[in-house]
Amino acid sequence: MAEDLFLRLFLSKLDKISVALNLASDEGLKEAYAALWREFDGKSDTDTLSFAVTDGSVASTTFRGGLRVAVARAITNVYRCNRLIDSVCDVDVRVGHRLRRTSLYMKALELKCLKKALEDHGEALIALYDGDLYPTIHPVLATPTDQGVEAYVEYLRAFSELYGFARQRGLTLIGITKDSFVNYLGAQILASLVSREDPEAGADLSRVRSAKNIMRKLPSLRDRLRNYEVYYNIVNRMSMSSDEDTLYEYTDKPGFTVPMALAPQPIFLSEEIKAGTKRWIDSKIRKRLLEANPPMSEVALTLDEIYELPPIVISYWRPWHGLGVYRVDVCGWALGLDVKSASMEADNILGDEAAERFKGIAALLNGLSPEPFSVKPLLDADDLVRFDVKTYKECYEPLIIEALRKAGFKALLTKRNLRELMVRV
Repeated sequence: MAEDLFLRLFLSKLDKISVALNLASDEGLKEAYAALWREFDGKSDTDTLSFAVTDGSVASTTFRGGLRVAVARAITNVYRCNRLIDSVCDVDVRVGHRLRRTSLYMKALELKCLKKALEDHGEALIALYDGDLYPTIHPVLATPTDQGVEAYVEYLRAFSELYGFARQRGLTLIGITKDSFVNYLGAQILASLVSREDPEAGADLSRVRSAKNIMRKLPSLRDRLRNYEVYYNIVNRMSMSSDEDTLYEYTDKPGFTVPMALAPQPIFLSEEIKAGTKRWIDSKIRKRLLEANPPMSEVALTLDEIYELPPIVISYWRPWHGLGVYRVDVCGWALGLDVKSASMEADNILGDEAAERFKGIAALLNGLSPEPFSVKPLLDADDLVRFDVKTYKECYEPLIIEALRKAGFKALLTKRNLRELMVRV
């Protein structure tokens, strides 16, 4: 058997693993996170609410020669008084040689589908999205291709149109992330701790997000900081964990963190930190994108539109039953913010007023989370939209092959696909 050949070797490699996972002392960190935690297990009566929930899925097939076909689909379920009244669906099919970034087409389709559902159902004042709502600079810009950048622009445009529409209508957009790997809150906590000793150093650190960049900057402040070792240990922990993981470990009661408004992500890029960039309008990447030809220039123009609106605000939420911690993104106006994202120079941990307003969001999410589920309507949408591998291979793929052949393309599956097909049979 194969395991007779491999299992012993595998076990011997496991014995040699020596990763420094003994996280350094978290002195001060637990207290800092605890100061931002608000215990709360209230539930709103969802029987009186109208809301929309959206999710998407994507599957693809690659043929000999590099042609790839991607099928994205999205669904938005609309509820009135806790009863499903409509499902708005859409499908997108993309064909291209070495087609990449197909998940961006799916995200764009989700956002378009959600906007259409909200337009069709004016009574729905709340929209739930599976994933984060915070636009970031995509890695496709590092090694750009026209197709990849166009996919990214399509996503940004869909987000800009939905976000602007929601702002105009006063709708509340909420994004739920099941697994978040960022340390945005931890970085601001560190900056706040440093500010108590040295306000200028704290202000400098508030413009740095990644543990890697903080680790580079921190040594230059060593002689100015009495508790340098404490700060170093905090950053060391951040490099091996995330806000979500840390809060899962440090909290055991239902509740949420004091919300934090997020500044435009591009100002936290390494080159902008080195250049001392404070605002998106002055960033090097914006200037470079605007000077480029479309579709690169369209990235900057679309981000300009997004950053004219209030920022996304994040909080970490533990449901009333205590099972799990989730990142929650909320449109800024839902918490009373009326500033433009473009005016922000750093992330901003908000105060008690925003925390009080967020109780309404937490109560809604708790009301939609019967034990052991968290926001069950999102799971229901996922069950409907997610591609089943067998169904895709046995139904969708043959139809794709037939359509390609009718279009004059000799659609032959790759040897890898044929081998996987044989293994399944």
